[in-house]
Amino acid sequence: MAMHRPTDRMGRGRALSAGFTLLELVTSVAIIAILAAIAVPSYSGYVGQSRAKGASADLVALSLVYENDYQKSLAYPVYATGTTVAALQSSRTTQQQSDFNGWTPAEGAYYTYSVSSPANSAAYTVTATAIAGNCTLTLSSGNVRTATGSGCGFSSW
Repeated sequence: MAMHRPTDRMGRGRALSAGFTLLELVTSVAIIAILAAIAVPSYSGYVGQSRAKGASADLVALSLVYENDYQKSLAYPVYATGTTVAALQSSRTTQQQSDFNGWTPAEGAYYTYSVSSPANSAAYTVTATAIAGNCTLTLSSGNVRTATGSGCGFSSW
């Protein structure tokens, strides 16, 4: 009586083995690594763009605070060019706490916000600058909006 060896699907005389070969595992790991190398930078770009959109919304909210102050006193609060406004209310100067009461930026952990409204001027500019990255957003009292830097993910807003 002859013994029959198990054969593969093609009927060749090779015995079937359970599991994967080392070559199959290395190939699978290599494919996953290539996909990750493509996906991670793309994901980072989307996250940066999302944060920039959030910072632009923060600037609009800050400009509304300026406009609200103008409605009350017919003058914008006076700040030297590039005056930083702390994201946390408790970290602001007394004047900033009064002028920007209620404004809390959503992207304060990723952007720094600064204001510029010289004395005897009927204009202001608010700016958001990425802490880590290359993105600067500005909004002026004339509703001129700019986005500079490759980290924004957009060139106008």
